[in-house]
Amino acid sequence: MQTFVALLLFTVCYGLLFLSMFPVKRFKKFNKFTHSAKKALYRQYDLTWPYFLSFLGGYLLASVMVYMIQDSI
Repeated sequence: MQTFVALLLFTVCYGLLFLSMFPVKRFKKFNKFTHSAKKALYRQYDLTWPYFLSFLGGYLLASVMVYMIQDSI
């Protein structure tokens, strides 16, 4: 149980750390356009890949860290 909690905590922390490294354009730039143009510009940015890649990298790094901690005990 402690291993699972440590893995989950490390995954969330490292995933959020990697997610903070992805640049996200400001939405203030879109205020100049009409509502239909906002939808068209917003659809150009697919936000699923940064989440997936950051939490995948966080999980991989967390699993290595948990393995190293468990191996040293």
